[in-house]
Amino acid sequence: MSISSDLNKSLYMSQLLEFEVVFPDEQPLRPEEYLEGGSKSIILNVAAFFLGFDPINSRYKDNKMFIETVFCQENNAFANKVYDTINKLQSKNIHVTIVNTYASLMLFERFFKMNQISETQTQAEFERNLFKAYLVINSEITKKQTIAFLSSNNLNADLRIPMLLFSSQYPISDKESYNIYQVFRTQVIKSVYLFQYLESHSVTLPLLQAYLDYFNCPDWRYYLRNILPLSLSVLKSKKEGHLDIEIKEGDKFEEGCSFLEKLMVKDDDSLADDDFISLRSKPFYKVGNGKYRVIFNLFLIEKIFKGMYFLLKEINETLPDGVKVKELRSRYGYEFSEKWLSYKILEIIYPNKSIRFSGQELYNIGIDSAPDYYIRKGKDVLLFESKDFLIRADKKGSFDYSVYEEEFERVLYYEVNNKGKEKYKAVMQLINSVRRMLKNEFEADKDYYYREINIYPILLTHDHQYDTPGFNELINSWFQDELKCLEEEGLYIKRVAQLTIVNIDSLIEYQVGLSTDISLHELVKLYEKFKLEKPKNKFRTDDEAMSYSLSKLIPFSMFIDKHFKQHRLFKPPPVLDVLGENLS
Repeated sequence: MSISSDLNKSLYMSQLLEFEVVFPDEQPLRPEEYLEGGSKSIILNVAAFFLGFDPINSRYKDNKMFIETVFCQENNAFANKVYDTINKLQSKNIHVTIVNTYASLMLFERFFKMNQISETQTQAEFERNLFKAYLVINSEITKKQTIAFLSSNNLNADLRIPMLLFSSQYPISDKESYNIYQVFRTQVIKSVYLFQYLESHSVTLPLLQAYLDYFNCPDWRYYLRNILPLSLSVLKSKKEGHLDIEIKEGDKFEEGCSFLEKLMVKDDDSLADDDFISLRSKPFYKVGNGKYRVIFNLFLIEKIFKGMYFLLKEINETLPDGVKVKELRSRYGYEFSEKWLSYKILEIIYPNKSIRFSGQELYNIGIDSAPDYYIRKGKDVLLFESKDFLIRADKKGSFDYSVYEEEFERVLYYEVNNKGKEKYKAVMQLINSVRRMLKNEFEADKDYYYREINIYPILLTHDHQYDTPGFNELINSWFQDELKCLEEEGLYIKRVAQLTIVNIDSLIEYQVGLSTDISLHELVKLYEKFKLEKPKNKFRTDDEAMSYSLSKLIPFSMFIDKHFKQHRLFKPPPVLDVLGENLS
């Protein structure tokens, strides 16, 4: 099962084409067995070609077009059998997907270290076997997704479908659902903010210098001048499929190759990791002298900012004691993401005519357990908890709701220490802030009547993976349980909105419109109204009912995309202004 989005930003369910569906009378082999005696270079080329498909509007989503492209004339009968199987499924209103990013990345990882031996398969035979190997990988994915079904099956009715959807898609969705141009813009802006942070603090300055030394760059502006053209080549490419970067012979040939080879996966790299961490860190492989192929466009774009952390972590471990940044993940997540970056962006989207306090300002005036950011504009109050966190990659890849529930509860709800004491996390911190507001105990701002204010609790996240459909429903369910406890205390909760998960990338992307045309709290209010509205008519079929249920599970990031597109409010964030100031 796969969940996809179309150009109108709606969700629909599709089925991965599995080996057993196309070849019910064959016993499947392992992918390695199908491809023995085949060409390693062709396998990697095919994986990179598939990974170069447009994630939103690929011409190869048309299964007929795809099949005609990948099979030669000699395999017409084989191709027709595949196409006939797909047509039978689609006649039953089953949307069939053949190529998916997760399977293509698995194909690349499995065969990158393959020893090239003599090729014994003919071209036609190899085409058929490569296709079968791919379908076996698809079958492996759908088997993993059965864990999602089993682990979420006994949940109550309100959570069963959202958690089935979330659990089956969480390891996949951040690699499938994205707008490459939007990712580029936000990655560039965040990278500049990160470099500014690293150079502004004596503790992190040696790490920044070591990072730049690794790439033989005198400063971070020079580094960006080298890496941004690589990403721009992805944006400028007019064709789908693999993309090659070639370093032209000349004075800077060695320098250019040296830079790219720091971003290139090598034979001695370990690729047997979860969530493709190695490929995220090194999104190229070498295909010839001065010629490097992009493995996956998204990973190359994310190398501008997101991929930096993994390399910073590696480099930090090589630094001597006394210079090494202690607890780098904590500093990166808290000092940079939750404070430096969040503060700057929230100041931009609420520039004036509002009461604002950062968490640091509230701490400085003696308010304990304050929200990470507080904004009141008239009768609308926004309470922010900003959390930059990562779930361990092997647990992310489990497809198991019970694993996810435990991990996210520990990180975002509460954690019990060895002495049995609860340590409150984002959900409980928001609840305590709501309690203060309703009891008029928030010392920094008391100029309001508690029955008249609208309170919007917001969990600000820093990674696209938490935009998986269904995630908001899980975290909000905990918030609603705690909100009922506030009601039992006698507090007036009728104007407290549902908890909304907002990706900071959405605020970066739409910062211009959010500061001038429509406020964040107005969009959050519209989002809640959209999610809670009831269907106008009874459903004629189960498919209609499922389609409607899915439509209500879109994350806020998808909702804001759709709103800005429909109302033509989008104005590009000031990427060029940021670069103009810092790359001169």
